[in-house]
Amino acid sequence: MSTEIEPVRFSLEIPGGEMAGWRWVNEDAPPLLFCHATGFCASAYKKMLGHLSSRFDIYALDMRGHGRTTLPADPTRLHSWNVYARDIANAIDVLDRKDWTLAGHSLGGVVVTTAAAERNDVSAIRLIEPVAIPPYYPLAAHTPLWRLIGPGLPMVKQAASRRSQWPQREDVLKSYQRKALFRRWADGIVADYLEDGLVEAGEGVALSCAPPWEAATFAAHANDFWGAVRAVEGHISVLVADDRSSTVWGEARRRFAKYGIPLTHIPDATHLAPMEKPEIAAQFVASS
Repeated sequence: MSTEIEPVRFSLEIPGGEMAGWRWVNEDAPPLLFCHATGFCASAYKKMLGHLSSRFDIYALDMRGHGRTTLPADPTRLHSWNVYARDIANAIDVLDRKDWTLAGHSLGGVVVTTAAAERNDVSAIRLIEPVAIPPYYPLAAHTPLWRLIGPGLPMVKQAASRRSQWPQREDVLKSYQRKALFRRWADGIVADYLEDGLVEAGEGVALSCAPPWEAATFAAHANDFWGAVRAVEGHISVLVADDRSSTVWGEARRRFAKYGIPLTHIPDATHLAPMEKPEIAAQFVASS
C-alpha cells in the first residue's frame, strides 16, 4: 500500500435513479466496490479506502437513503435489505467489470454478500463486522408479530429518536467529537463522515440518512444472509472485533467455521473498526 490516490466524487445511473459515492481511479488495478454501515456513507471510509487505492480501482457507494444518493427512501416500505442488494447488483451490472472484490461493513457486509449470490463476476468478498444475526430473527421478521417487535429493538428506538438538524456543520462536528461513540475514531474520520453525512436543509444542515429511514433499516430483518453466504461463488473472509459491540459472536462464528470461512480478529477495536483502525481494516480487505 504505497502512494495513495486522491478520491473524486462520482455518480451512477441505475434503474430507479442515481447513486452517488467516491472513486479512487486506478484503472489498471482490479475493481473493488465498498458498502458502508447503517446511518453512515462512503465518505466515512475515505481513510481506510485510501490505504487500498494503489491496490484496487475503488468504487465506494452511498446506499439508498444515505449520503448523496437520491434513490427513493420510504421507511414505511422497507422490510428487508434486499432493496439495498438489488441497487448494488444493478450498480455492478452498469459498471460492467469482471473479477470484483466486494467489501462491506456491518449492513454493507450483508448487502454485498446478498448482491453477490449467484453472480459469476465476483472473485472475493471481504466482510467487516457483518450483521450476522441468528436465523430466528429473519423468521420472526416474516411474521405479523414483527410489527410489534421491530420498533422496540434498542437500535431502532435509538435511531428513531436521533437529533437530525442543526444550525451549522461546525455545531455537529463539535457535538459529535464529544460523544463516546466517536472518541476512538482515528483523526479526521468524524469530519470525513459528516462531509456527506450532512446535507443542507433550510437555514441549517440535517443528517443525510433521516432517522426514520435509519430506524427502518435497523428493523428490517427479513433477510437471508446465511442463504447468500452459501450461494456465493467468491471467496469470503470476515474481520471480527473481540468486543461486546461485535455483530459476529457465538452461533455466527460457528456457522462461518462450518462453511469454511476464515475469521480474522482485530484487537482493541469495536464494531466500528474501520473508523478506529482504518489501516488494519484496509490490510484485511487487501489480503488474499
